[in-house]
Amino acid sequence: MFVELETLNQTVSFYSKLTAGSQTLPFEYPEAELTLAAVSSPHLSVLAIAGPPIARQRFEATLMTIRVDNLDSARRFLEAEGAAIIEQPKPVPTGRNMRARHRDGLVVEHVEHRSEKPHD
Repeated sequence: MFVELETLNQTVSFYSKLTAGSQTLPFEYPEAELTLAAVSSPHLSVLAIAGPPIARQRFEATLMTIRVDNLDSARRFLEAEGAAIIEQPKPVPTGRNMRARHRDGLVVEHVEHRSEKPHD
C-alpha cells in the first residue's frame, strides 16, 4: 500500500491491530525518497510504502511483491514464460529485486532477501 509519510505510523498501528501482527522490516530507502515498513503476522504480511507522491509514482504500478529464494532462477522462469523484465535485478536495502510485467499484464516486484530476517 502507498501512504503519505505523515500517516505511516498510524497505518502500521492499524494493520498491526487488524492482523494481530507486529511491525517488521522498517527501513529508509533514501535513493528513492521512501520509507518502508511491514506488518507481519503468521499468515499475512502487509508492506506500507511512504513518501511524497512523486517518489511513490514509479512504484505504484507494481500491484504485487513476491519473495523468491533465488532471483536469477525466477528471472529465467519468468522470461521462459513470456514475462517482460521491466526493471533489471539490482541491490536494494533488503537484498535484490527486479520488476516484471507478467503475461497477464500484472506488474510484479520479485525480491530476494539476503537473510531470513531482512529487518536486522
